[in-house]
Amino acid sequence: MKSTVAHRPRARHAMLPALLALALLGGCGREPASYTEDAPQVSAGQILFPAGSRQLDVLRSERVTAGASASLQLPGRVVWDETRSSALRTPLAGQVARIEAQPGQKVKAGQVIAWITSPEFGQAQAEGVRGRAELQLARRELDRTRELHAAGVASGRELDEAEASFAGSQADHARATAFARAYGNGQHVDQRLPLRAPIDGVLVERRMSPGMAVSPDSEQPLAMIGDPDRLWLLLDVPESLAGRLKAGMQVSVPGADGQPQQASLQHVDDFVDSERRVVQARAELDNRARGFKAGQYVRAQVAVPAGGGVSLPDAAVLLIDGKQVVFVEEAKGRFARRAVRAEELGDGRLWVREGLAQGARVVVEGGLLLQQLVDSAPAAASTGTGHAAP
Repeated sequence: MKSTVAHRPRARHAMLPALLALALLGGCGREPASYTEDAPQVSAGQILFPAGSRQLDVLRSERVTAGASASLQLPGRVVWDETRSSALRTPLAGQVARIEAQPGQKVKAGQVIAWITSPEFGQAQAEGVRGRAELQLARRELDRTRELHAAGVASGRELDEAEASFAGSQADHARATAFARAYGNGQHVDQRLPLRAPIDGVLVERRMSPGMAVSPDSEQPLAMIGDPDRLWLLLDVPESLAGRLKAGMQVSVPGADGQPQQASLQHVDDFVDSERRVVQARAELDNRARGFKAGQYVRAQVAVPAGGGVSLPDAAVLLIDGKQVVFVEEAKGRFARRAVRAEELGDGRLWVREGLAQGARVVVEGGLLLQQLVDSAPAAASTGTGHAAP
């Protein structure tokens, strides 16, 4: 059975079968003995080319580099700092009547951002007015009953009922008044519900206009109060790399002028997103120069210690029957297939913890040709890692 080979798409690999055919069958017009002399020896995943073999012309190898440190390339998104921002929503359904603040305007906590005409709020105001009238009536009734009870005309039971009625009216009035005052005017009915800024800051977003119908169930907030000088950068870290990120590591993000902006990693989540299989990390951005915008997608670099091992180009690693392998150039014309476990570093680089010594040369062009030679070798001669020849 032939091994299944997967590799990152590269245009030059599409030519390898043809190059292999030319290299192997280039003996058109040559004697059969020439092919035998040029053919490599394949045994147990090792390939030995004769000196001067033309097949070596399509192979290129590079030395691996020390993995003492590496730079992870991670996708990220700029968002509002949740400790310095607050979404503004309407507590009751209604219609936007008037807008009092514009995007970019500095606002204070409690400042009215907009007015909502809300029949539901008008009903709450009416209940407050009605409760106030009923409380006044209950108070007069209690005073009258107390006088009658003192004169011996009203019974003790009637006095108890008057006191209970007054206490109930007090509770109803307090509830209705507190609700109305929490959102606006509780003294009279005008249906005008004010939307107030919950914190000091800048009106950074506004998603409402006069006449627009609004409700508490809306997915998007009507406005956002925030601090554009400080933003969060949320990074999506593959779960295989998440353990290497720690708070305090330096993060570099390209700014609007192309110059890298430095930030510090503040937090790495302790759980994996079950759908995307990533761990979220957070950094804080100094945005006083206004180089970043909330909602912006960026590509960030995080400098991390690789913990030993080596770094190599991603083109060097092949996927053979579900296993990662590389071809190591042990000497001129001699190659050996070796199983590795590589992790993504980004920017076209992979990290291998063990199995490759610093300075080893790995094939970065022509690896598929070598794999085809291993595949085409007789079963008795080819017993390399992750391969069973026919």
